[in-house]
Amino acid sequence: MKRDNLKIYVALTFVSILYGINYSAIKVVVPDYIGAYGFILYRILIASTIFWAINVFKMEKIDWKADGIRIVLCAFTGAGINQLTFFKGMSLTSAVNGSIIMTLTPVLVLIWAYFLLREKITGLKVLGILIGMIGAIIIIYKQKAVGVSGDLIGDIFVFINSVTYACYLVLVKPLIKKYRPMTVMTWIFSIGFIFVFPVGIQEAVEVQLGEMPMNAWIGAGYAIILVTIIAYFLNAWALTKVDSSVVGAFIYLQPVIATLTAILFFNEIFLIKHLIAAAFVFTGVWLVTKKSS
Repeated sequence: MKRDNLKIYVALTFVSILYGINYSAIKVVVPDYIGAYGFILYRILIASTIFWAINVFKMEKIDWKADGIRIVLCAFTGAGINQLTFFKGMSLTSAVNGSIIMTLTPVLVLIWAYFLLREKITGLKVLGILIGMIGAIIIIYKQKAVGVSGDLIGDIFVFINSVTYACYLVLVKPLIKKYRPMTVMTWIFSIGFIFVFPVGIQEAVEVQLGEMPMNAWIGAGYAIILVTIIAYFLNAWALTKVDSSVVGAFIYLQPVIATLTAILFFNEIFLIKHLIAAAFVFTGVWLVTKKSS
């Protein structure tokens, strides 16, 4: 393995670990101490402020006529609807459910790439998409008589997040190749703040920060500093080196990390249906990305 490839894979593995732990970490904060939408407003405000502080003297000039619409769409999918649906979903469903549903992202990346970039989808990829979707249905479907972890509405929100995040990975690729990753992240989060402000402002002003215990502050700091700033930047950097599908493929690691974290520290229950669903999802994404690896 080439040294450059090793650096990329280590960075993407680290991102998956950060995201995997995040599924449980945010549940310490949301919704008990901060509403999901209010937390997103704080998260994007702090992240965009830090990005500007880092990038203020190195900001590149953006060709807004050529790339303005794409940047706005990236802000909407990557820092707007993506963030709002993820945190709302995770405030309702379990960490295990959310992490497994998110493994559909590599499949969805290829679907978006077909519609937006006209990349060819083979019969093998179609089979993989269908198998992966079966896994998502197993997670989302719940019999009324059976007690299971998670929540239908929460699962649907996380699925919408997966769809929009996959779209973001495809849309942002040309921007990352044209501008510095930090420049792109700064504008995406700054414009994203405009999208989330009207949705999150009420919950944001209702927060009683003085009543938050230390573990809630740690969870909030983790989600804002490590997951938002470091993970997004590392993903953006990786996109300058490899295809979107490769970045998306590392999401496979997230259910493993999320499940271990949830079971060890948050007493969540891992059911047989989660194992079956994961098997379907992993098989599906493996078939979809087999030729792209």
